[in-house]
Amino acid sequence: MSIANEKIKKSSYKRGETAGFLENIGVKYYRYLTNKSGTAEIKNISIDDLPSDITLQTLSSNITTFAAVIAFAIGALTTFVSIWVEWTYQDTMDTVPYYLFYGSVLVIMLLIEMAVLFWLGLKTVYSLACLTGHNQPTKGSCLPGDDAVPNILARAALEVPDPVIQYLGIDPLKHLSKSKLFMVAFLYKAKVILSGMAVKFVLIRLFGKGETRNAFSWIAIPITGIWDAFTIYKVAREARLRLFGNKLAAHIVNDILTEELIEQLSPKAREGSIRAIATMMVLAQNYHPNMLVLLIRLCDTFKINDDSEYDNWDDFLQLLDEVSTKERYFLLDLLSVSAAFDGHLSKLERHHLPEAFKELTDVYMPRTEKLKNMLLNGQLHAAKKLCTLDFEPG
Repeated sequence: MSIANEKIKKSSYKRGETAGFLENIGVKYYRYLTNKSGTAEIKNISIDDLPSDITLQTLSSNITTFAAVIAFAIGALTTFVSIWVEWTYQDTMDTVPYYLFYGSVLVIMLLIEMAVLFWLGLKTVYSLACLTGHNQPTKGSCLPGDDAVPNILARAALEVPDPVIQYLGIDPLKHLSKSKLFMVAFLYKAKVILSGMAVKFVLIRLFGKGETRNAFSWIAIPITGIWDAFTIYKVAREARLRLFGNKLAAHIVNDILTEELIEQLSPKAREGSIRAIATMMVLAQNYHPNMLVLLIRLCDTFKINDDSEYDNWDDFLQLLDEVSTKERYFLLDLLSVSAAFDGHLSKLERHHLPEAFKELTDVYMPRTEKLKNMLLNGQLHAAKKLCTLDFEPG
């Protein structure tokens, strides 16, 4: 990539906010693990040089299971301590000293639980990165500026939301109401409390009165453990999705979009390539780094850097009717890949994609679903085969 293109890309790519405290801590620890392992100078490894899908799935499953067991143990242990203090001292201490003591224990146990989970998430993500050769901060392999691989993995490990990005005037959240965004964020923060309270409320309503009610407080021990284990599982799955998406984006740009193929694309088709990804970001309603990486690398390949309205779905549909038949097949291939790249098909995507696929809906929708599932299940080599972009239908 030339220095001029890099400057253009950086100028049009802007984070809505700088990296926060947790993200910075995660990035520093990630880089510490990289330097400690002595892999900082290793170059990016291609997909073909990686182990088979069975090996990748087995290793990633072992890493995730081990982390989930530790997460369950720390969640159950810290909750047990809090409940033991409640049962042991509630009736033997005066009210004010008891609540001061009990509150202090709760806070300490919560801090210990969060610290261990954060550390565990980062270690798990780094271990998964080692499987794909991402355990080194290779420049130019991800997003511009201070949003490289360590950042997107640190956010996955610590469950920090991806930042709002300003790029080519694309707004993935333009169809999402502010009230819905607030509610999602609120429920996300309160998920552990809400799950525990809901289960205990049901049990108490069905069975509990008097002393029996207090006995059901012990149900919080397995609930917290299971939830912490599930949280680590989600962290590992999202990290693997981001790692594989980054590999596939590099494969598409470096290996599929050859100079010979690019020469066959008209300016309209190149514009349509950007629109295909941009509109999927809007319909998916998120700034998933997989889609951003693919979008930015294609913009660099096609030398597109203006702020036209690339995220309008109706404009993309109209463009599909203006390009040649072969170019339309190419754009539908890319649309299918883009839709699957974040590992999720939203209601908007499921509703609108058939409008573009038309008579080929029965071909492209199953392909999109299959690629999405392969990305989630760790089948990188199989997913690579479904990322073909050519001038043939399906």
